[in-house]
Amino acid sequence: MKTNPSRIRGFSLIELMISIAVGLLLLTAIATIFANSSRSQREVALSAEQIENGRYAMDVLSEDLHHAGYWGLYSTTFTAPGAMPDPCDITAASLATAMALPVQGYNAPVASLPSCLSSANYLAGTDILVIRHASTSVAGALTPTAMYVQTQPVGTPIVANGGGTFNLTMRNGTGVNVAAPVRPYDVHIYFVSPCSTAASGTCAASDDGGRPIPTLKRLELAVDPADGTLKMMTVPIAEGIENFQVYYGLDADGDGAPDQGAYSSDPGSVAGWMQAVTAQVFVLARNTQTSPGYSDNKTYSLGPSVTVTPSGSGLSYRRHVYASLMRLKNPSERLETP
Repeated sequence: MKTNPSRIRGFSLIELMISIAVGLLLLTAIATIFANSSRSQREVALSAEQIENGRYAMDVLSEDLHHAGYWGLYSTTFTAPGAMPDPCDITAASLATAMALPVQGYNAPVASLPSCLSSANYLAGTDILVIRHASTSVAGALTPTAMYVQTQPVGTPIVANGGGTFNLTMRNGTGVNVAAPVRPYDVHIYFVSPCSTAASGTCAASDDGGRPIPTLKRLELAVDPADGTLKMMTVPIAEGIENFQVYYGLDADGDGAPDQGAYSSDPGSVAGWMQAVTAQVFVLARNTQTSPGYSDNKTYSLGPSVTVTPSGSGLSYRRHVYASLMRLKNPSERLETP
């Protein structure tokens, strides 16, 4: 049977154009859904990272503050030093004197930074927190250049490097005198740095891919593995922390609890710092990357005296405030009236 050639034909031009248009619409819809899904996934990932960084920063600060003033067996009160200790002075004599102030702070604006913290590595307008305590772990073999502390329930503690003499004793369970534990001496100086990774040693505009990420860091007393010397070494804690404020509850009547209304951003004197029994910590965390199309028009409260309003290039970052009130267990228990 022969087929009529006039009945055989393909798509007309109009049909072809319609099919192409429908295909383009479908591709556009699919591309839009994919782009929105990718954007949403990116925002979720950034938010999760910010939450993790903010909570981790608070966890580290909380744990360290709870250990502030822990000196092993030592439970009696300290004699007030004649002046505020220098947190960057790592000599044995200075560290022994500084045991009386397990918590020490610098309230923003800081007139004079600790000598071991350069202005280029410090984000102006943020507080600095110093925490001192003995390690919860007993030292094994002593490192000659590291710093240690040995205590008894009463008497004078011994602070010395690993080459010093640690001759304090304690009673064991059978009534025999044995050597008292020797513990590493910990000093931590918490601060906010303008960048996460300083390529040249000090933060610059070119760090972190040209978009410096504010980061909570701490200077900690440690032996440098590169040369074996004791120094304050910088350790990053959490990225995206762009503000850090601390308020202290003071106990003047010796009951171990802060007096009503006695909260201060700067106790001011040695006597004032020795009365600190609580610390209220505020951390402002932001995403490490911008959110296209987002503008942050919020005002963030970091305690009774500090508010932060984003501006300029900072408007396209999402933020959240984390806050916690922490008891300084060891100083408050030493202050309690028997």
